[in-house]
Amino acid sequence: MRHRDVPSRSRIGPVPGCVVAGVPSYRSHPVTPHPVDLAYGLAVLMAVVAVYCIGRLALAAPMGRSNHADVNVGHVLMGVAMVGMLVPRLSVVPNGGWELVFAGFAVYFGTMGARSYGARRRRAAHVDRTHPVSHYVIHLVMSVAMIYMFHVGMPTHGPAAAMAMVPRRAPISDPGLTLVLITVLFASATWQVDVVSRGSRASALALVDVGVHGSGGSTAVDVAQAPPAERGRPFLAPRLEIGCHVAMCVTMGYMLILMV
Repeated sequence: MRHRDVPSRSRIGPVPGCVVAGVPSYRSHPVTPHPVDLAYGLAVLMAVVAVYCIGRLALAAPMGRSNHADVNVGHVLMGVAMVGMLVPRLSVVPNGGWELVFAGFAVYFGTMGARSYGARRRRAAHVDRTHPVSHYVIHLVMSVAMIYMFHVGMPTHGPAAAMAMVPRRAPISDPGLTLVLITVLFASATWQVDVVSRGSRASALALVDVGVHGSGGSTAVDVAQAPPAERGRPFLAPRLEIGCHVAMCVTMGYMLILMV
């Protein structure tokens, strides 16, 4: 009795409605498929976040509003980079270039976090304290996550997959590090949503009162003391900035899940 040939894994076509990697596996570790529509939807979301943050950078000063320029620049670049990860044909910068960009952001946020921590211990009034230490730390983690995703690669689709996220000899992801990054990102997103939902108007107004009342409470941004140039200037759309941060954390966490 002759047995029918069983098609090999390499001959099995992609799961309908799912995205698979251009390279079938990381060594012997099979890739994780994910829905095409979800990938495109998240790419659109990241593009919207990037465009919105560009608008914040352009309009904050003319409108006489305070704004976190460093965070918004970071969100713009992270949004553009993640669009290229989710839809490889839209990638505009080589992987190595993005790694250098986010390495720079990691150094910046790490340095600012250390300065903020030192200023709080010395209670120095002249140092920018509009961001708490945790605010810098989470953006440091996000920058590290971006470097990690570009270095390891993630499941992609289409003929450009081999030229996009997946390196020629893609290293195996570290499940422990990946899970730590996912946990931190989702915890940050959950905390930010809780900040807005728990006495939403009071929380938002605490963000707006930069340097006016001298206290911000437990909000997404500590407004204990603003730089002199920003005193008395209302904050630009604090809830929308929180929404951008949550969207970025959730999208980044989803992309990391695909690498576990």
